[in-house]
Amino acid sequence: MKIIDYFAYNDKSSILSQLEKLQPEWRAIGFLLSLLKDGSFHEKLGKGAFFILLDEENLTAGKPSVASFATFCDKDEVITELKPWIGFVFTAPTYRGRHLAGKIIEHCMENAASSYPESEYVYVSTDEKGLYEKYGFEFFAKMKTVWAEESSCYRRKINAK
Repeated sequence: MKIIDYFAYNDKSSILSQLEKLQPEWRAIGFLLSLLKDGSFHEKLGKGAFFILLDEENLTAGKPSVASFATFCDKDEVITELKPWIGFVFTAPTYRGRHLAGKIIEHCMENAASSYPESEYVYVSTDEKGLYEKYGFEFFAKMKTVWAEESSCYRRKINAK
């Protein structure tokens, strides 16, 4: 397994094709795909990365399979100036139960100090219960989303393990 940044990866079409096939699993993938395809990812989410955990042993159309992914950017779905945010955390169904989302989250945390030296915390907005707490996040606040809904926001201190 190898973590790559989509924006530095040579074969983006392979990633996009696999994400398209995963769309029925989670509606947010469609929105993420639109940001990647129309080039508005950084415009909407600010600076940052789209980290993908690739399974190099399991191939899809001759290319490494997308096992898990997450965004690590200035923004997510909540309206705030706080940053950075881990978002769009997803693991493909055939890879679930292996703690791969945790590997992506830890990768983001390892990059947090150098990518966001001005920040004390990394944030997550979610309605999931129990997932992010397993990885050291603590409830921080309820915040309004861009869709005028309320979301639970968690944070984890940068450099905290």
